[in-house]
Amino acid sequence: MQMAFLSSFRIGQQTVYPEELLERLKSFALLDNVGDAALRNLLAEANWFALPGGTLLERGGENNAALFLVVTGSLGVFVSTSQGQRRLVAYVPAGETVGEMSLIQPSKSHSAQLVAMRDTELLRISPDGFEALIGRHPRVMMNLMQMLVKRLKDANRGPTDKARPRTFAIVPLQEGLGEAPIAHRLAAALGQIGSRTAVLDAGASEQTAEWFNSFEQAHDVVFYRGDAPDSPWTHQCLRQADRIFLLARADRPLPLAPLDLPAFKERAAGLPDLLLLHPDGASAKLPEHFATRGGLFGAHHHLRAGHQGDVARVARFIAGRAVGLVLAGGGARGFAHIGIIKALKEAGVPFDQLGGTSMGAIIAAGLAQEWTQEEMRERMRAVFVNDNPLSDFTLPLIALVRGKKVSARLRENFGDVCIEELPLPFFAVSSDLTTGRIHIHRDGQLWRALRASVALPGILPPVTHHGHLLVDGGVMNNLPVDVMREQALNAGPIIACDVTGEVDLQAQDPRYGERPWWWLIGQRMRGSPSIVSILMRSGTVGSEAQRRIVREQCDFLIEPPMPDIGLRDWKKFDQAIQEGYDTARACIDKNGVPLTHVLSEGPGMPLPHI
Repeated sequence: MQMAFLSSFRIGQQTVYPEELLERLKSFALLDNVGDAALRNLLAEANWFALPGGTLLERGGENNAALFLVVTGSLGVFVSTSQGQRRLVAYVPAGETVGEMSLIQPSKSHSAQLVAMRDTELLRISPDGFEALIGRHPRVMMNLMQMLVKRLKDANRGPTDKARPRTFAIVPLQEGLGEAPIAHRLAAALGQIGSRTAVLDAGASEQTAEWFNSFEQAHDVVFYRGDAPDSPWTHQCLRQADRIFLLARADRPLPLAPLDLPAFKERAAGLPDLLLLHPDGASAKLPEHFATRGGLFGAHHHLRAGHQGDVARVARFIAGRAVGLVLAGGGARGFAHIGIIKALKEAGVPFDQLGGTSMGAIIAAGLAQEWTQEEMRERMRAVFVNDNPLSDFTLPLIALVRGKKVSARLRENFGDVCIEELPLPFFAVSSDLTTGRIHIHRDGQLWRALRASVALPGILPPVTHHGHLLVDGGVMNNLPVDVMREQALNAGPIIACDVTGEVDLQAQDPRYGERPWWWLIGQRMRGSPSIVSILMRSGTVGSEAQRRIVREQCDFLIEPPMPDIGLRDWKKFDQAIQEGYDTARACIDKNGVPLTHVLSEGPGMPLPHI
């Protein structure tokens, strides 16, 4: 593929430039209702240059205060996280502008970095050139104000279709995968949810940049299918893609060589995702060398033979319609999640990524392991109703119970499976007492992550992790909607299930805490709070403010009231499930089937709150 230009140069009054560029400028909202003569004057004041895919757009010098028009390709907007990592927060596709605020309020530093997600052609307009343009055509300033207002509204609503990747490279990491039909299967699945999708292979390698741009404009999603790990066409696919999928068989070792190629190293646009093929259709296992490639994959997806749902799930991620389910902690009240899940399944809602805290994490983990509804009920009943995992009391030097029974029950039900082996993407949240921050479990043994997430301080001993003390996630974040929201730019709607309710512990006697032990035992039998109830409530009350904030970040909120079910009412198992089911059904009956209409009508549908 030939780009028009590979280095910056200035277009003067006598310069001959492609007529297609003039037509392209007419599609920019900024230049709406601006005549041909004005556009030619603009070109005379502009710099036209190209950035190869993965190249950082330097914002110093003459670029510090400048307006950029994306003619072809796309830019990625990256910000720095509190951990010092770069996070992709938006895309700037062809036909959009960036840098407007630097013209309005010049600054010595920029809060975000701009990286060419693929081979990209840009027009740079200096402050003087922009002032000359609006001096001749004041309408441009009105266009700019309308653009900024719309951008602010879009930011409040979440990612729009224009802010999502549209071109995807599927690159084989192992020989013999170039003919794998994954791209066509994903295209078919996207077509079923209303997306115009096409697949390009090596036969398109001789086309021009203008041809690729026109082809991409005619489709919502374009897959570039690589033919071999290190072929010229594969390198071209990498440069052309907004996002990269690496394709590998799970039953073979991951090769180390392809990921060390310059084509991968030079790409600054973010980590690729990994598609793992399981030809035998068995439960997901990780290939050899997977663990050694830490930091090279942004995410991974298991594609099992015979499981069409796996392909459909990845397609929803690509379309920005991957449904997330977040389950809050709440002790026995968390059983309501089982009823909520049943109601959502009956309504046809898919679950594409899962996360939770404490009891919510346990139930979400069962769903990630693809437990049936009946299996979920029976396992939870056996662990929490028929047996009391908190009954191995000990001398309270660290906690009231030893925690061995809890660990044993978790291991019995979840085995030694690792989080990264789960068929569905999953995370659990615990609280790190060493750092004072939440800890997000995305890998490692599942049962240990769950053990940390349920370790209420004072009741269960903390879990040690690389010298850190981890306790119940509810201490800091009992409803981790924000964690799921931050996982990926291209994620879709999030359903949050909050069972916390208004837990109200009361004691009428003013000398309640000063009475002798025998009196307190008698009062306990009459419903006064015990030490366990007090500790359980104390362990989550600190995250109440956080919970109220993150509730606003979900697209659907289901909140069963359950006024007569306490944190330790394990025997009210069936009642909690029924109340969760009834609440979810009432929400669905009132608001329609949640999310499924969005999936059927394609990208860009607004999402109501329940």
